[in-house]
Amino acid sequence: MKATEENTYYIAEISSDVAKEGMVREFKPEEVKDLLSNEKYYILVGKLGEEVAGYVLSTYSWAKIHILDMAVKKSKRRRGIGKMLVKHVISHATEKGLSEVYCEVKARNIPALNLFTSSGFRSRLFSTLVNEGFYVFP
Repeated sequence: MKATEENTYYIAEISSDVAKEGMVREFKPEEVKDLLSNEKYYILVGKLGEEVAGYVLSTYSWAKIHILDMAVKKSKRRRGIGKMLVKHVISHATEKGLSEVYCEVKARNIPALNLFTSSGFRSRLFSTLVNEGFYVFP
């Protein structure tokens, strides 16, 4: 479901918890609130019952949608929440007439690589982020 201001704290809480694994960045509630109010971003939450268990943050760029960040609570993983979030982003892109959904995944994030591969994503280019913050292409 599309995220609302009511979800702000939950998204920030999940990002804070999962950021400790080094796979996503931590968002403060104020940042999430700003993103929710910006029409350039599309944010979804995944729920188990009434509990927000995960989120996906994406942005519109070049007639495509770019998945920037995605996280699921550690205790709620392996229940299909991530797959459901990805499917909703793909459906949204189709409804909007966007040509592509793309994302960047760290090579060491095997669960995310498996999720995106099983959702139909293909690898196009591999690169390594070096200490200075620039990408190096093999």
